[in-house]
Amino acid sequence: SVRGDSGKGGKKKLKNYKELKNKGDEGGPNSSSNETSDLYLISILASINIAVFLFEIASPIRNSDLELFSLPSVYGAKINHLILIGEWWRLVTPMFLHSGILHVSLGCWVLLTFGPRVCRVYGSFTFFLIYILGGISGNLISFLHTPAPTVGGTGPVFAIIGAWLINQIQNGDVTAKDVSESMFQKAIIATALSFILSNFGPIDDWTHFGAAFTGIVYGFFTCPTLQVDDTSSKSGQKEGITLVRRYADPCKSLLVFSLFIMLLSSLLFIIEPPLNSLIVDGFV
Repeated sequence: SVRGDSGKGGKKKLKNYKELKNKGDEGGPNSSSNETSDLYLISILASINIAVFLFEIASPIRNSDLELFSLPSVYGAKINHLILIGEWWRLVTPMFLHSGILHVSLGCWVLLTFGPRVCRVYGSFTFFLIYILGGISGNLISFLHTPAPTVGGTGPVFAIIGAWLINQIQNGDVTAKDVSESMFQKAIIATALSFILSNFGPIDDWTHFGAAFTGIVYGFFTCPTLQVDDTSSKSGQKEGITLVRRYADPCKSLLVFSLFIMLLSSLLFIIEPPLNSLIVDGFV
């Protein structure tokens, strides 16, 4: 039947795509330039994190009350009572702050490992929105959960892991099984390391939970469905398999991003954040 032939044709395309992908040949004239622009964005984000960390090292200070020991941390970390009096940027800036060399190394490793794959599926614009939204939501969840000052440099990368997970669920058929298993193992390693590091610095696990959850939900609404297209007949080549509808719709991504920001902002008027009583007493 026509339906049966269509189903067999789709399976054949999928099989051919996986074979070509394992060879490193996915086809598509713009794939190389797109991947280059993706790497530029990821490299810029990693460089910003490293540069800020070097500035933290170069500007040590003593502040025993807040347990923050660098200039960027004192003026950019998430500190609840300062946010409540108007320093709202502290819900954003912690996404670029780290507690030490291991913390920034973990963030850069996850960014360089999962970033290219998420960029390849969602596109650079949506990837950037995932990164920023993950950082903000992670800091906000930490703001609503703990009174302790925290930095959230690894929050955005857990949002990236969350978005990658949604892609694996939705488009697992076009992903090599051995690659998926390897990435799942790396995600588990990153999660375990974040738990360990949270015991040795101003890092809140709720930042990671909030960011990962945001990445999952945001990915659910924006992740494109990848389809395999046989281009051999069109190009005259013996073998030619490519993907169609590769990137998330930028307008839809921006709309979902805006709705998320509105929802997160509304939480500030609904939930009262915890405050450090010692700091508040000293501040008052």
